[in-house]
Amino acid sequence: MLRPEVDNQTLFDAAYKIVLDVQGAGSGFDVAAAVYGGTLYYVKGSTIEPLVISDMPLIVGYTGTKADTTSLIADVAKKKAVNRQKVERIFDAITKLTDEAKLRMKEGDWERVGKLMDFNQEYLRDLGVSSEKLESLIAAAKTAGAWGAKLSGAGGGDCMIALAPSDKKEAISKAIENAGGEVIDVKTGAEGVRCELPT
Repeated sequence: MLRPEVDNQTLFDAAYKIVLDVQGAGSGFDVAAAVYGGTLYYVKGSTIEPLVISDMPLIVGYTGTKADTTSLIADVAKKKAVNRQKVERIFDAITKLTDEAKLRMKEGDWERVGKLMDFNQEYLRDLGVSSEKLESLIAAAKTAGAWGAKLSGAGGGDCMIALAPSDKKEAISKAIENAGGEVIDVKTGAEGVRCELPT
C-alpha cells in the first residue's frame, strides 16, 4: 500500500510498471495524465512537465472502435526494423512539432497549434497508425472550420481531437457526428490523483 505522502513521480513509476507488466508496451502518457492532471508536456522516460495553459478549445470525437495499442506499437517497430532512417526522421519531425506546440500553447496561439496538429497527423498517417474512420472524422472537423485535428493516443481507432474556434464549435461537433463519430464532452485541466483519508 502506498503511503498518503507519496509524491507524483513515485506513484507514476509504480502505476506505469503495472501497465507494462499487463500489456507489455505503452508510452505511459495516460498514466501521467491520471497522476498529475492538468496539461502536460511528456517525453517517455525523461520528462513530465505540467504546463499552465488557458482553457483549451478541444473537441473529442470517438470512432466507436477500440484500438489495440500493443499491436500498433509492434507494427511501427516492424516498420522501423525495415526502414530505420525513414521512421526515425518521422519521430524527429514529430518531436520538433511537439516542442513548438508546447510554446504556442503557452502563448494561446491555437490557430498555429492546429496547424501543427495537421502536420503531426500527416506523419502519423505515414507511420500507418491512422484509420479510415479517424481520417473521416478529422476531415469532417477541418471542413467545418477546425484549426486542426489529429488522432489521439496510439491511433488505429479510439478518438480524434480537434481545436475549435468558439464560433465553430457547434458546427464542428455536428460534422463529427454526421461522419459517424460520437462527440465526447471533455474539460481540460482536470485534477490529478489525490489521496483521501477517512476522517
